[in-house]
Amino acid sequence: MLVLRSTSTLFCAVLASFLAAGCAPALSSMQPAHVAPKGHVQAEIGMDVSVPTGPISDVIDVATVLVDASDDRDLTQAEVDQIYDAAGGLFLNPPSVTPHVGVGYTAVDNLEISLRFATSSIRLGGRYQFLNKERHGVDATVGLGLGYYVLPLPLGDTLQIIELEDFSRYQVDIPIAFGTHGSWYRLWGGPRLMYTHFGTSLKLAIPEIAAKAIAGRSELASFGGNAFYVGGQGGVAVGYKHVFFGFELTLVQLISNGTLKVLDKTVRDLDHNSFIVYPALGFMGEF
Repeated sequence: MLVLRSTSTLFCAVLASFLAAGCAPALSSMQPAHVAPKGHVQAEIGMDVSVPTGPISDVIDVATVLVDASDDRDLTQAEVDQIYDAAGGLFLNPPSVTPHVGVGYTAVDNLEISLRFATSSIRLGGRYQFLNKERHGVDATVGLGLGYYVLPLPLGDTLQIIELEDFSRYQVDIPIAFGTHGSWYRLWGGPRLMYTHFGTSLKLAIPEIAAKAIAGRSELASFGGNAFYVGGQGGVAVGYKHVFFGFELTLVQLISNGTLKVLDKTVRDLDHNSFIVYPALGFMGEF
């Protein structure tokens, strides 16, 4: 549930907490297009940056104007709903920095099982290499990943006024990569496909504002739905033998649909369709 206070100080704190939460999904792979030989490991550690454009960026600007206006007048319900809309967009895919670490083990020839932790989510995945550079002139893998947010949003300083009553998010992705590799480099690229289902419940209890003699206000809201990330990614890494430094860029279209409810009453369906720019940096190893 997403709730709002009609003072600029409070709402800016709420927005800041979402920006710092790192709850944008980890769209990077930081994996080359080949799996390690049987009995060997590939590992990665790095950091992603999520940069949403379009509607998600626009609603932040709208909310800022309305919050400033609330210092001088009462907001209408329609204006309050616009700010809820902004908070919902920030929850779905905020501008954020997402650190991650992952390891994959090749249990049998050409088949890798992997585990990855990114901020508050964990992903279990597998990849199968169906093309090999030595035999086919190019590496190619396809896989499946299942992710789930095992930790709630880190609300930080807003914990004094916001209670997290419920939070859930899971993801399914299909990694497909084509590329090549050598003793000092890795090159890879392919489509990026991910589905996510999300839902959150928050409670905000606003204390009485003595200076303005305004009585306290408590509001409840919820936002949940589904989203698809559709696009592509490419990466390059340089190093030698076992350790490489890599850069990866993911460009995807976010196609979403969600429902905003206030006090258990449906306010509106929200579509936060946006274009996401998603660069990543990190170290990759094969042992």
